[in-house]
Amino acid sequence: MKLWIIRHAKSSWAEPRQADFARPLNKRGNADGARMASWLASQAEPATWIWSSDAVRALATAEFVARGFAHAAPQVVADHRLYHPSVESVCEVLRETPSDQSSVAVVAHNPALTYLVNHLAHEHVLDNLPTFGVAQFTVAGKAWADFGPAITTLESLSTPKSLPSL
Repeated sequence: MKLWIIRHAKSSWAEPRQADFARPLNKRGNADGARMASWLASQAEPATWIWSSDAVRALATAEFVARGFAHAAPQVVADHRLYHPSVESVCEVLRETPSDQSSVAVVAHNPALTYLVNHLAHEHVLDNLPTFGVAQFTVAGKAWADFGPAITTLESLSTPKSLPSL
């Protein structure tokens, strides 16, 4: 099985009184979204199920992820538990993934995603998962209901800045 852990793209702080939950992507976030969608389209084992925080910026990022994996026709599922989650709440959501899904993405927020990447990698691999950072894991289990760090192997870390120029 494959797991894609994805932090939402760069969001806007243009409206100082705007609720955190409602913040949209900014210009850089949209540009990074298009760039990462192109990169995701070239990846093996595209996600067919995308869990996303229901915050505006996360759902906008999930749409870029879905566009990148379009040839796999992924389903995007918003879940409020992924809005400023704990590591355990992300794992709980992942354990609810339908058993017929072999490649899954989760789009959510820091600091939980940075902690989750380090937890699943079994070592400290990063201090901060950047906006639209993508950590790709192989999951050795046969069912998402059994998901946990004992069965994960970090395959790669990618960010908009780490991609070669197109």
